[in-house]
Amino acid sequence: MDGIIVKLRFPFSVITLTLIMLIITACFTSSSISSGGGVDVIELILNRKANDDDVIKVSKLGGKVIYRFDEVNALVIGIRGGLVNSLINSLGGVRWYSKAGVIRPLDVEELPNNCTADGYVLTWNLDMINVPTAHDSGFNGSGVYIAVLDTGLEPQWRDYFDEESIVAEYAAAFLGAQAAAYGITNEVLNKNAWEADSDGHGTAVTAVILGFKVYGIYRVDGTAPAAKVIPVKVIGNQGWGFTSDLAAGILYIAKLYEYEVNTGGNVLDPPGIINPIIISLSVGGPHSELLREVINYAINKGVFIVAAAGNEGDAGMLYPAAYPEVISVGAVGWVRQFNAPGWWRNLDVPEELTSQIYVPNFSSRELSGQELDVLAPGAYVVLPYTPYGTAHPPLQSKSSIGQYYYLSGTSFAAPHISGAIALILQADLVDGKVGVNQSSVESLLKESALGLGHGCAEVLTPLGTEIHCWREDAVGYGLIQINYILTKLATIQ
Repeated sequence: MDGIIVKLRFPFSVITLTLIMLIITACFTSSSISSGGGVDVIELILNRKANDDDVIKVSKLGGKVIYRFDEVNALVIGIRGGLVNSLINSLGGVRWYSKAGVIRPLDVEELPNNCTADGYVLTWNLDMINVPTAHDSGFNGSGVYIAVLDTGLEPQWRDYFDEESIVAEYAAAFLGAQAAAYGITNEVLNKNAWEADSDGHGTAVTAVILGFKVYGIYRVDGTAPAAKVIPVKVIGNQGWGFTSDLAAGILYIAKLYEYEVNTGGNVLDPPGIINPIIISLSVGGPHSELLREVINYAINKGVFIVAAAGNEGDAGMLYPAAYPEVISVGAVGWVRQFNAPGWWRNLDVPEELTSQIYVPNFSSRELSGQELDVLAPGAYVVLPYTPYGTAHPPLQSKSSIGQYYYLSGTSFAAPHISGAIALILQADLVDGKVGVNQSSVESLLKESALGLGHGCAEVLTPLGTEIHCWREDAVGYGLIQINYILTKLATIQ
């Protein structure tokens, strides 16, 4: 799928829909999407500073500057495909350019079992990585912000999350490349589009971090339930977006954190302390030099970045996870997950994990020159999801499709790591200062992981028995164990 970034959800249940989505994806190449209406979206990096003369030159060729990223000497331009060479020659000093890639979801899901009200519910995926131990010790992500760059949230997000958990003041939507390519000027440019999603992926990813309410009756716990989430919409409601918009979202969060630092912590609550920010990315695709430049800029400013490795199996990891600077995350599942009634919340994951874990066939393996960092739960995780739009059937509606599904994909493994890092940063903030960085946190995750070797597992699922086999290229440094991470952090502070 040349030029396409795929939102990392693995299709695994409804066979008919799987085939439809695969056919659609095969038809949407980078050229067919980014050339809508004869306009290409071009990302380029200069070996000099961009200036106002560049904007004039673009305008004379009938083009439009969509984004100007002075921090990394980059421009994103909408222009007719036949004029790209003229554009490059006119500007001069162009170090790199390419058509923008596309981010796009793949969705298939299945309903979970019903369950009864019982306060905060701790699910198997949280137990597997020892989240309850961290929460019992007082670590819940308080004081840490996580920017989820995805589809945004659905209008009914308050049914799932507490209002104070979502930072609406700094929520944003970056869909300018779509607007330029397709002449869209309404929904995609609306500053409130971040809470007008009809896809559901961003809501599900957020639920891994914060946990979620089930019809207002009870609450399922998350990895970092006291963290604050900043939703940033970089994927339109039609189900895809450009790498340029993703880069804009990353740079936006980097600048927000830079402002927080420069004001001595007087932008984000609580004031008077510099509150750290993590960027959680459940997207992936081909290399974009612009994307890498922006990621490096953000990391150098002190932002933490986590990305899903991909659902490509033996075809290898996707970008941005494949960039060595990014903390990359593959998926694991629990062999005994479906072996007893109430599987999704009543069963205890044994402490001896080696024989309990499998790496799903879809989880991207590392190729030569790539390095998969760690693993986290990402197979059949129960989450809120509305795949058929924003319909909100009432609890008593027996004939309507429900809203809570089990979902698979490295998309859902990545926010487990983002939440785990929030716990690390909360522990690190005990002296009021952030003393760790992207590199040291990555080392903590690796050194505290449960190492895995190669293997095969026979797994019972609602769809029948599945066989999953994996080699060392699928496991990275292993499955994260949050209790070990926090213990190790305490010894080095």
